[in-house]
Amino acid sequence: MKNKKTIYILLPIVLLIWGAVMYQFFSFSTSEELQTTTSNEFVLKPIEIKERDTVAINVKYRDPFLGKMYAEKGNGTVAKKKGTNLKKAPKIVEPIVWPAIVYKGIVSDTKEKNKVFMLIINGQTFLMRKGETENEIFLKEGDRESVYVKYKGNLNLILLQE
Repeated sequence: MKNKKTIYILLPIVLLIWGAVMYQFFSFSTSEELQTTTSNEFVLKPIEIKERDTVAINVKYRDPFLGKMYAEKGNGTVAKKKGTNLKKAPKIVEPIVWPAIVYKGIVSDTKEKNKVFMLIINGQTFLMRKGETENEIFLKEGDRESVYVKYKGNLNLILLQE
């Protein structure tokens, strides 16, 4: 009997709330025509551009870590040596172009001491063990998810690809 009383009380409250929501919804869609005003006038305001203030920074302060004052660079009090200093030519580092390497996983049992890994190097499939070299690719170490390969002295991590 107690449940029926709550239903009889809550049902009119819910209907009243829904009625108010529906009234608000339908009150916006009246049959009155909306008047639209179109104006073809454009007002252009000129933009005011302010000139920037130039600020000179005073860099004559003490270095908080070394406790020295900074020297001005424009005085030229220090004479430069004019000698035959040989400049070392910058070392030209050729970028290493790695071949296309895809790691497909372990072929042998994972519990074995010498695991056999399947690598695809430039479209050719190779079964390699730790320490073997194929097409200048040295297999350093690996596990189920990745292998470390070395090519022309550079080490790279290759992840498993399905």
